Amino acid sequence: MTQLWTDMNIFQWFKKTARKQSAVNRALTLFLPLGQSVSSNTDYVSLAREGYAKNSVAFACIKEIAEAAAGVSWRLYRRLAQGGRQEIPVHPLLQLIERPNPLQGKFELIEAAIAYLYLSGNTYLELVGPGDSARSPGESTPPREIYAMRPDRMRVLPHPTHLIAGYEYQVNGQSVHFSPQQILHLKLFHPLDDWYGLSPIQVAALAIDKLNSGDKWNAALLQNSAVPSGALVAKERLTDDQFNRLKTEMREQIQGVKNAREPLLLEQDLDWKELSISPKDMDWIEGLKFSALQIAQVYNVPPELIGLQPATYQNRREARKALYTEVVCPALNRLRDAFNNGLTPKFGKDLILDYDKDKIEALSEDQESLWRRANDSRFLTINEKRHLVGFESISEGDVLLPDQSEPLLKNKRNSA
Repeated sequence: MTQLWTDMNIFQWFKKTARKQSAVNRALTLFLPLGQSVSSNTDYVSLAREGYAKNSVAFACIKEIAEAAAGVSWRLYRRLAQGGRQEIPVHPLLQLIERPNPLQGKFELIEAAIAYLYLSGNTYLELVGPGDSARSPGESTPPREIYAMRPDRMRVLPHPTHLIAGYEYQVNGQSVHFSPQQILHLKLFHPLDDWYGLSPIQVAALAIDKLNSGDKWNAALLQNSAVPSGALVAKERLTDDQFNRLKTEMREQIQGVKNAREPLLLEQDLDWKELSISPKDMDWIEGLKFSALQIAQVYNVPPELIGLQPATYQNRREARKALYTEVVCPALNRLRDAFNNGLTPKFGKDLILDYDKDKIEALSEDQESLWRRANDSRFLTINEKRHLVGFESISEGDVLLPDQSEPLLKNKRNSA
């Protein structure tokens, strides 16, 4: 992996072994030395510090999305030959999802995975196999543990034909290499990067900077007696001792929260001149509100859920529904597809892992509407109706029996 190939060797190797590979994939890695990692241009530490730890709006948005996604239940199904799927209520894969590692449960793992995704645009899940084989390319071995890894420490290792040769995790000067089968890489779409996803915080960076600067400005204003700064103008030149004494008295008697609105006592030949522009003239509050709404817009989180707009019970209910429909479910779709591509096949063929949308309370009204439409349909067979609502087929269901559709549709989910 560390050998540097010449251009001639590369082209000869492609001619012999890569005829059926994507031409785009070959172009991406053609002039990269084998084993060399591709680094992300994203400064994750700055994004996490300024965009998450110091910004209340971005923090609230990511927290809403991650916690909502982590609270959704997961189910395992087996594809049936006649169509549809049958639920498997007990399985080692479900146990792994419920307790992914000794330090975390399902909620914490998925919360971390989704939070990393919306912080950096990337999430890396390590699949740890039994014993020491976790570090070897044992593709078919079912993993026993799952860990969410810090995205700034992970590097992609390109491959001339398979695009991804593996991953490299670096921390404290040490590095660990993983095969592609050991890492599930989720990423948000990035139009200018072939290897890494685009962080929403990068998109909202200007609004985040403005909001953080506004918070710092307001805090400084409060520390300085909550009034605009100004200047003391002397008609005559002050001596050094007078100047230093005046500065000391200003700090001790005028500045600070405890001295807010205290009267200013001036000595002879001193006059106070206000210099700064008032927040009202700058329309400061409206500007901060607009920046906060911009951040919520980037994350597609309804402002009613994070306190940016007043909301009634009905408004919050609709906002919660919109959050699941437009943000949480797409995030879970990414996680589901990653599981079914890299995790589920390790436990057997014809298995499908999916999240339980029926148990999402915010979407219960839509699910009930789907049930009513399926039940009221007169041109679908019983099995077609059952497939529509996510149930498996039944032996007597491939007929059109409008009068008997309702009792057959209500059969138990595990009837097969």
